[in-house]
Amino acid sequence: MFACLIAMTPAGATIEKIMNQCDGKLCPFFRASIVIPEGWVEDRDSTRYFNSQFLLPKGTDFEKAAAKIYVAVKYNRKKQPISDFMPENIADWRSRAKDAKITDLDDLPRGDGKVAFVRHQFEAGSLHEQGYELQAVTTDGDNDGNEFLVTITLSANSRKAMKAAEPAYLAMLGKY
Repeated sequence: MFACLIAMTPAGATIEKIMNQCDGKLCPFFRASIVIPEGWVEDRDSTRYFNSQFLLPKGTDFEKAAAKIYVAVKYNRKKQPISDFMPENIADWRSRAKDAKITDLDDLPRGDGKVAFVRHQFEAGSLHEQGYELQAVTTDGDNDGNEFLVTITLSANSRKAMKAAEPAYLAMLGKY
């Protein structure tokens, strides 16, 4: 019967609000309803520590993983467009490495009238960690009508690791 109730629940809202204990107080954690790609698992310790969903290839630990996928969800109180947040993301990337190359990628449409993913690629060969990233940003909501920015990032230590993980990342985007 419980399975029937879940099946009847509206599928429109995909953000779950959770309150976690942090530094002696309650802190909000917003979780996106993602489909974990085949061959990947959620690293619960990293998810809790970074307050973002962290996925790793099966059989690797956080420190040794050549590629990671993480999902950051941020409350968008004023329901601002994604473009309002991009300059801050780009500035962060530029501050990480002098040789940073940032490329705008084509938007990736989503079905059912959902806001498309705005995508960028970051490359900085001088960085030994997180020197290669693909980022996709969209908006989503919860059952209370709140809006959130959802950023799904593939972060890799090399171009080769990024290319190897890209099919799983794109499959994940395709199911969101």
